[in-house]
Amino acid sequence: MSVLLQLGGFTFEMSGVAPRAITRTDEWRWAETERLSGANALQFLGRGPGEMTLEAVLFPRHRGGHSEVAVDALRIIASQGVPLPFIRGDYRMLGFYVIGMIEEDHAYIDRHGRPQMLSLIITLRRYGLDGLTGFSALFGI
Repeated sequence: MSVLLQLGGFTFEMSGVAPRAITRTDEWRWAETERLSGANALQFLGRGPGEMTLEAVLFPRHRGGHSEVAVDALRIIASQGVPLPFIRGDYRMLGFYVIGMIEEDHAYIDRHGRPQMLSLIITLRRYGLDGLTGFSALFGI
């Protein structure tokens, strides 16, 4: 079993839901204040919400239907509304994330209504933890 990513107890792995692409977006917030003469002043407000988008293509008929069961498991996790640790396969902690959206595209429907190919887009939103973070947490200040 080759774990690519793990969101809480759910694993993204080569034999199941394997992302073919991951897009990460980060932002930093700045408040703008107009000045009577001169350029506007900017004040740093901190890191804003970030997102990760995972894209996968599943072939449920070739995996005994396990891929569709995995998507159902992701929907259950999303419905719980709990921030979960998101960890890369090399044990790098990427932060705490929640599932913001799951989009499915079913293609090549067979005579029983089952998709032969399922395109999946999962949007994860970073959950900002309260309290000490970064340098402060490392040194307890």
